[in-house]
Amino acid sequence: MLIIVLTVVFTFIGNVWLALLPHFNLVVNYNLGYVGCALSLSPLGFLPFLMLIPLKTKLTAKTAAVLYTVGLTTGFFMNLYFPWYQPGAEFTSRYINPENSVKFIPSFIAPPKEVTINLLHGNPNIPWDAWATPILFWWIYQVFFSLFMISIASIFRRNWIDVERLPFPQTAIAYEVVRTTIEGEARRKISTPFLLGLIIGLVVQVPIFMALTFPWFPDIYAWRVNTCGFGATWVTPDSPLAAIVGFQLFNKWPPFAAVFYLAPLSVLTSFMLWYLIYLVLSQVAYYMGYYTGILELPGCGRNWCGVNIPTAGDPFKWAALSNIGGVIGLTLFYLILNRRYIISTLKTAFTSSKEIDDSTEPISYRTAYLLFITSFIAVTLVHMSLGMSPGIAALMPIIAFVAWIASMRIFGLIGFNAVTYGGYGTGFVWLIWPTRPEPVTREWFWSMLMNRTFLTDGFGYGWPGVMTASFAGYKMGELTKTSNKVIFKTLLLSSIIAPLIAVITMIWVSCTFGGSRFAVFSDVNTDIVARFIRPGAHENWPAAQPWIAHAVAGVVIIGVLSYLHAKFLWFPMGPVGFLMATTGHTLLEGVWTMGLVAWIAKALTLRIGGSKAYEAYGVPAASGVIAGTIIAIFIGGLIGVIRFFIPF
Repeated sequence: MLIIVLTVVFTFIGNVWLALLPHFNLVVNYNLGYVGCALSLSPLGFLPFLMLIPLKTKLTAKTAAVLYTVGLTTGFFMNLYFPWYQPGAEFTSRYINPENSVKFIPSFIAPPKEVTINLLHGNPNIPWDAWATPILFWWIYQVFFSLFMISIASIFRRNWIDVERLPFPQTAIAYEVVRTTIEGEARRKISTPFLLGLIIGLVVQVPIFMALTFPWFPDIYAWRVNTCGFGATWVTPDSPLAAIVGFQLFNKWPPFAAVFYLAPLSVLTSFMLWYLIYLVLSQVAYYMGYYTGILELPGCGRNWCGVNIPTAGDPFKWAALSNIGGVIGLTLFYLILNRRYIISTLKTAFTSSKEIDDSTEPISYRTAYLLFITSFIAVTLVHMSLGMSPGIAALMPIIAFVAWIASMRIFGLIGFNAVTYGGYGTGFVWLIWPTRPEPVTREWFWSMLMNRTFLTDGFGYGWPGVMTASFAGYKMGELTKTSNKVIFKTLLLSSIIAPLIAVITMIWVSCTFGGSRFAVFSDVNTDIVARFIRPGAHENWPAAQPWIAHAVAGVVIIGVLSYLHAKFLWFPMGPVGFLMATTGHTLLEGVWTMGLVAWIAKALTLRIGGSKAYEAYGVPAASGVIAGTIIAIFIGGLIGVIRFFIPF
C-alpha cells in the first residue's frame, strides 16, 4: 500500500507541478522529475529525505530503500519528455496537422481533433470515453517496455552491483542523505563537510533562480549570458577561445563536478586525456582544410549547425563514430568479455546446473529470462500495431537493449548519460533504410520517431528511466542491506502505476486550466508529424552521409579499448572516457570543465589524505552540494508554482 500510495501521489503532484511552472527554464531545471539535462539528477530521490531530516523522523532501512526507489522511478514519468512531449505531441497533432496526423497516427494512439483541442483551450468536461483507448495504448507501451528494462537489470544485477561494484555516483550521493534518516546503527549525524557542501549548493543555485526569475536581481554567475539552463556557456566567434576548433562550450554548474567526483579516478583520467586528444585532432583537421567557416560559428553551432563541423563532418564524424559505433561497441564487447557470467545465468535458469546461487536475486534467473522473452515479444507486437513489419518491430527492443546497456554502463561509472541523449539513435534507422522511402511510410515514420525519442533519447521518456531506477534501486538496496526482492516489487508496482497516472494527470490538468497557459505546452503543441516526414528530416543525423565506415571504426575502437582496459589495469585510455569525451551531447553540455574540476579535486584528496579523507570529507561535501542544489530547486519550483496563481 505504501508503494501504491507514494507512486500515485508523487506522479500526480509531479506532473501538476511541472504544468504550473511559469517559464521554460523552470520547466527544465525546477521540476520534480529530473534536472540537469543528461546529468539526469532526480529531485524526488532526495527530497523526501531532506524533508525528514529537520523533522527528526527515522525510517527503517527497508522503508528508506523503498521510498528512494519509488521517488526515482516516478521521477522519470513527470518531466518535459514524458508524458508531455510524448505522447502529448501525438495528441496535439490532431488539430495542428489533421490530414497527416490521421494518415500516420492511428486512432488508438490519439483521439479526434474535437477532443484534443481541449488540451489547448481547456474544457473541464473531459470525455474520458474518447480518451480511454489512447490512454490504454500509452500505458501498455510503457508497462511492456518497463518490464523489459526490469528483466535486463535483474539479469545483470549481480555482475554490476556485487561483482564489479559499479559506484553509481548519484545513488552513493543519495545514500549520504538517506542514511541520516535511518534508525539504528545506520543512522549518522550530518557532518560538517556535508553542511559546507549544502551551503555551497544553496549559494550557487539560489542566485541562479533569482536571476532567471527577477530582472532586477544581479546576474552573479552570468547565467543570462550565452548560457543554457544546465550551465553550459557557449563560446562566441569573437572570443579568443574560438580559435580552438573543438572548443564548443564549457560548463559552470557545480552539481556536475559533485557527481563526477564519485566516479573512479581512472575513468576521469581517461575522460580528460581523450578530450585533449579530441581537441588536438579537431585542430589538426581544421588546418588540413576541413570545417571551413567554423570559426564564424558560436559553440552550439559547432555541435548542431550543418555538416561542416567536427561532430557531423569529415574526417572524424564523431557523432557517428561515438554515438552509433561507440554505443554498439560498448554493449557488444561488454557481452563478449562477460560471456561466462551470461552463460552461467542461462545454465542456472534452464538446466539442472546451478552455477550461480540466485536465491538472493530479485527473481530467479529463470523468471528473469522468461520475463525478458515475454516482454520482448510484447514490445514487438506493440510496434507491429504501429504499422511495422515483424522484422523491423523486433529490431526496436534490440536497439533499446544495445543503447541502454551502453548508457547504463557509463551512468553506473560516472553518473552521466553520455551516449543516449540527443536523438542520435536515428542513425539506427539509416542503417535499416540507407535512403528515405518515397512516399514516406507509416513504418518509417514510427521507426524514426521512436529512435529519435523513446529508444535512444534520455531517461525522461518513462521506461528508459526504469532501467536507471532498477540499477540505482538495487544499489541502494545493497547499501541499506534491503532485500533485492523488495526492490523488485517496488519497481514492478511503481512502473506499472506511474505511467497510467502520468498520462491521466497530463490530460486532466491541461483540460482544466488550458495548456496554452503552460510553459511546458510549447514543446507539446508542435507538429510532430512534419518533424519526421518533411524532406531532409534527420538526413544528416547523426552525421553527413556516408558514415557507416565511421560507425564501424567506433565499434573497433571501443573493442580495442575494452580489451586493453580489461587486460592491463594500468592502461589509462578506457572506452568510457573515450565516449564521455567525444559524444555529441556531452560536447554540447561542455561537461569537460566539471570533469576537470572533479579529476583535480579527487586526485588531490586521494594524494593528500588517501581513501580515509575521501570517505570522511570528500563524499559528504560532494553530497552536500547536491543536497543544497535540490533544496534550492524545490524552493525555486515552489515559488514558480505560486507565481502561476499569483503573478508578480
